Amino acid sequence: MSRIGRFLASSMTTAVVAGTAMAGLLVAPAQAAGTTASDPAATASSSGGDCKEKKTVGNARNRGDIFHSHAKTADWDHDHVGMYYTTKTIVEAPGVGSKSKSVTASTLKKCGPIVKMYVKAKQSSRDKAADYAYKHFRGKSYDLNFAGNKASNTDYLNCSELVWKAYKYAVDIELDKNGGPGVYPDDIRDDGSTVTYQTIR
Repeated sequence: MSRIGRFLASSMTTAVVAGTAMAGLLVAPAQAAGTTASDPAATASSSGGDCKEKKTVGNARNRGDIFHSHAKTADWDHDHVGMYYTTKTIVEAPGVGSKSKSVTASTLKKCGPIVKMYVKAKQSSRDKAADYAYKHFRGKSYDLNFAGNKASNTDYLNCSELVWKAYKYAVDIELDKNGGPGVYPDDIRDDGSTVTYQTIR
């Protein structure tokens, strides 16, 4: 390829990358203003945040425990949640372009603070929720609708939708502080049914 051809190809690639980044930045303000049902977290890869160094999530005390981590897209803090299938295995919906999956807790890194919590319920109920998430909620494409994710079908799942539906469908426990049509990571963390036992900063 000639020098001019290489220059043009490089310029086109840079323009495409820049355009994609700008498109991602324009999503968050629209969601914050309530004008769209899109999830700004979807523009961030694997629930990335603005932290310089991610922390290891690590193991839980109980099956069915939940972790909450910081995540940010543009200027909007949307945060992230996942749940423990075993004390060493997490089920989560990491973000756009990735399907929900199980991962080893000792290898999963997220932006801090990372909060670990248990749900106020019998361990048998926590086990049922964990089993439900593992059996039914892996391999699902990412759901771009946070604002109405409670009513969405389970063909698509975002992070808080996965955790909320696992407990709701398996044992009829409602993990949503404000009870609205959409459940967000902070709604789960701040619900009265969850109890924090560890914070990693």
